[in-house]
Amino acid sequence: MNYPVWETYFINPGLWVAIIAVFHVFISHFAVGGGIYLWYTDRLSVLTNDQDLREFVRKHTWFFLLITMVLGGVSGVGIWFIIGIASPEATSIL
Repeated sequence: MNYPVWETYFINPGLWVAIIAVFHVFISHFAVGGGIYLWYTDRLSVLTNDQDLREFVRKHTWFFLLITMVLGGVSGVGIWFIIGIASPEATSIL
């Protein structure tokens, strides 16, 4: 089967993969660190019985989940899309 060729003149496909992968890893580290932060802040709000802090955690949790799940999912699919364009024969083996 003949695959189409993706011509890039300024940035090669490997660099595109690296750019998206670095962004994806940044989001995954943000997810782990943010999860620990949310757990600790929620625990602190329960121990001190601080309702304002508890409300902050509740609102921040939705923002945190939205950012990490959407951006992490989109960048993960983006990595597969770019490697499919950059090296379709190798991707079809995977």
